[in-house]
Amino acid sequence: MQRKLAHNPSALSVRPSAVLALVVLLALMPLPVAAQDTAALVEQGKTAFEDGDYAGAASLFERALAAGETTESRLYNLAVALFRAGRLDEARARFEQLLPMTDSPALVHYNLGLVALEQGRPAGARGHFSDALVLDRDGRIAALAVQQLDRLGVAPRAGSRDAWRALVQAGGGYEDNLNLAGDQLVASTSVFQEAFAWGRAPLWRRGALSLAASGVASARHYSGYDGADQTLARPGLVLDYRGTPALSVGAEAASEWQWLEAERVSRRADIALYLDWSPGRGLMQLEVGAASVDAGEDFPELSGSDRFFELAYRHPVADGLVVAAGYSWTEENRDGLVAGDDFFSASPVRHRLRGSMDYALSARWSVSAEAVWRLSRYQEDEVRGGTRTLRRREERWRLRLGSEWEVSHNWHLTLSGEWESNHARLESRDYRRTEVRVGIRRAFGR
Repeated sequence: MQRKLAHNPSALSVRPSAVLALVVLLALMPLPVAAQDTAALVEQGKTAFEDGDYAGAASLFERALAAGETTESRLYNLAVALFRAGRLDEARARFEQLLPMTDSPALVHYNLGLVALEQGRPAGARGHFSDALVLDRDGRIAALAVQQLDRLGVAPRAGSRDAWRALVQAGGGYEDNLNLAGDQLVASTSVFQEAFAWGRAPLWRRGALSLAASGVASARHYSGYDGADQTLARPGLVLDYRGTPALSVGAEAASEWQWLEAERVSRRADIALYLDWSPGRGLMQLEVGAASVDAGEDFPELSGSDRFFELAYRHPVADGLVVAAGYSWTEENRDGLVAGDDFFSASPVRHRLRGSMDYALSARWSVSAEAVWRLSRYQEDEVRGGTRTLRRREERWRLRLGSEWEVSHNWHLTLSGEWESNHARLESRDYRRTEVRVGIRRAFGR
């Protein structure tokens, strides 16, 4: 049985164990026997490749391809030799020619991702590695794709159902307003330290249906203000059905706890249905759901229920540049705060528009920007001193700029700045807030 040539991805910072996995995979793939009149050229090409003469190997494989019918093995041998010879445009064209006829599209997309990296096209590399992750059926190419996505600072798409992933981040910053109670300012300037962790692990899979556990935890400590330390934990389960590589539907159930100075202030349970669809290179996400909120005896006015809807779309528009836009609607039903003759509404209907961009300046350095506009219309009139007032209506703008630098494999330095401004009919609810944060992040997974 003839064996396809296996290139060595170690030149692109893939671990030796990952290279071995790729070599074994290729060795197990059945390949057509070369035609009698091209067998000698193929063998000469393989010998030249093993001797490091990649240009000579490419030339011999091209002659063999021209002398006989086009087969998967001949195209693959030629594409890999062209890649190793540095003829990247030609290698890309051959791998793309191979896609419609191959039984291993994940392998071809992975190689196209490596070509894109060498050509300085990180956005193209992200797309191909994500495709390899979704299309791989036994996990070996998926493991390599996850490593490359980690190097690019990108979390895999939902299709990576068999891969566990986690990240932790620690850092600190400066905030000139502590906005702890919805839309109302309650404290002033402080330096803070924070930690964040996220994880996802597969639990069960049968065919296109899978179940995974997910979790988020965060903590923030303010140095300049006692009583403001915040902690959050959110475990959940995700049920996913992927009918095709481009479409998945599912449900997520989660429970969220929040603490203020180690005392629980709220508990939230929600369930959501989602749909992810990839029309071409973009990704469209739709989510609808409902939640129940219990704020306990200390904040009974914040107990109630939510309904929400969100639509978002991400699309790579150029090499290294990904843009996104989204809209969300939330209806919050709360009891509201009654204090003597006063009543303060806590039940807004919120509309939010978001736009963002991520630009990979190189495989290690990326910048990002995000703008969010939120309109909150409260459902009940407020009462002050026994006199009914206008219903609250607030507009909030939030702008964020960020940058990430990969200092080593899976280690990232992060820097971000955020500005927020809230305008309300009631001046007591107006505020501005500025925040600067630095951190270091470590990603894990397979």
